[in-house]
Amino acid sequence: MKKILNILLSASVSLGAWALPGEIEKIASLRETADSLHGIGRTDSAELVIEEAISLAEKIGDKTQIVGTHSSQGVFLRSLGRIDEALASYGKALEIVTSGRFRENPDQEAVEEIAALYINLATLNLDMQQKEKAAMSAELSGEWAARSNDAGFRSMVFGAAGSVLTGCGMYEKALHYQELAYKNATEAGNSDSAFRAAVYTMLAADRLGDKAKSAAWRRKCQEILPQIESAMSMLTYYQAECSISLKDNRPKEALEYFDKILGLEGIENLPFVVFDCYNNMHIAYASLGDYRNAYQTLLKGNELRDTLWAREKAESLRELTVKYETKETELALARSEARSANRLMWLFAALGLLLVIVAGFVIYASRQRRRRLAREIEFANLRADIGRRLTQQYVEGLENERERMARELHDGVCNDLLAIRMNMAEGVPASETAALIDTCRESVRRISHELMPPEFAYANLDEVVRYYLMKQQEACGDGVSIVYSAPAGDWSSVPDGVALEIYRIVQEAVGNSIKHSGATKIDVVMSVTDGSLTLEVADNGTYSPSGKRGIGLNSMKRRAAAVGGTLTVETDAENAMRVVLNVNIGK
Repeated sequence: MKKILNILLSASVSLGAWALPGEIEKIASLRETADSLHGIGRTDSAELVIEEAISLAEKIGDKTQIVGTHSSQGVFLRSLGRIDEALASYGKALEIVTSGRFRENPDQEAVEEIAALYINLATLNLDMQQKEKAAMSAELSGEWAARSNDAGFRSMVFGAAGSVLTGCGMYEKALHYQELAYKNATEAGNSDSAFRAAVYTMLAADRLGDKAKSAAWRRKCQEILPQIESAMSMLTYYQAECSISLKDNRPKEALEYFDKILGLEGIENLPFVVFDCYNNMHIAYASLGDYRNAYQTLLKGNELRDTLWAREKAESLRELTVKYETKETELALARSEARSANRLMWLFAALGLLLVIVAGFVIYASRQRRRRLAREIEFANLRADIGRRLTQQYVEGLENERERMARELHDGVCNDLLAIRMNMAEGVPASETAALIDTCRESVRRISHELMPPEFAYANLDEVVRYYLMKQQEACGDGVSIVYSAPAGDWSSVPDGVALEIYRIVQEAVGNSIKHSGATKIDVVMSVTDGSLTLEVADNGTYSPSGKRGIGLNSMKRRAAAVGGTLTVETDAENAMRVVLNVNIGK
């Protein structure tokens, strides 16, 4: 009787019966939110949300939820290029999955979490060029997925397994899995999954040399494509077309698809995909005789490779795989021995176990309905909160611009106009009044130039700043020398939102030097290296301690804080000013 009681308790823990329904729903909601953030390219935010889900899963001790949350975390960390941390997350999930008790009688949720874990491991192995291990994990995921009752889930895993096998060069197996994926996606009514399965079936058929079959699946893809909104699904299609175009020696067509991939929203959060693009683009450029672009894309690919494929990461992955392959073998042997010894015991436990499963299914069905409603409400609240924060930032930006414009008009143009009026009233010679009019006109002209927003869609930060300083030099004439220096760097890595704030800080700092310091020389130095940007604006002027610098200085500090940067303002013994900005822009 003691053994029977242990089995019933084991089944209850597997079903999560001892966890409070509200806690399970909270974990599911957090995972749904993290997946949504990852889907729109905000993987760094997704990683923060999944950490909260992991903490809650470990607190309640639900092994199925622990496996699922660590598996999801591994996906997000891999997408961010943090391979060592991804391996650690997968290792924690595998430690539970390869324990005999967890797999004694897994429910549907546990089956699906195990299948998802193995497909995630297969993807990571393929990214790290461990193709044999990738294929083994992909087939394991397919075996577990076949035990699921959810056609949509089966479609997702079969499709992922097929795509991994395609990457491993096992095209016949890949074609089989992709056809299964398409069949299940159609059964589930999921056009997005059906589209991805059709894409990979087209690719597998092409690799097998069956052009007619590949063309038929391409037509299916093009029929479904207008319904697709997911950037990840479009990425799948573009990658497949790139691969086929390169194989058929159509480099120009391949480059068009590569441009579409690199233009997808959130692509910078998928470093392995970006590397694959660069690694193939240089081949296409070389085929066209464009060796300059071929060399540049090859350098970018090598730089990413050095980051992602460090030797110690590959070794960590190998050790993780060997460790849990051994555990799988030991577990299979232990299960075989235990099966014959426990057969009689299972006969006595069958009725009790059936009751637990039925009760668990009823609870699960009810929980699923509540989960769906809670997820919809929470995600709607999240979107509303994000909208409010964006609106607040926008309004604060407008207020900063209004303060700066008020100061410019009051201290500059208004004073000049007052002086002109006084000259006219006092009969001052026209030549002096004309000089004041010219000064006023140049001030208005400078303000108008500053109000024109930079076109960051067509130029990078370096080009916009260079153009602005050239215009300021023209407006100042020979009275002020503006010298700009910017060492070569990857200016395209600076996000547009960050670039705009930095541009406004340059405007404010240079404007202060021109109008308030009496400087004859202004030096502007800007550089971007290793994911950080540094800006320095220095002049040889003299600032009066009672000078009105409060509005401009506060505006610059707010802008620096808005992009996560630090701004310092220094003066030397002669009261010349030096503004230094440091911003971490990431990779």
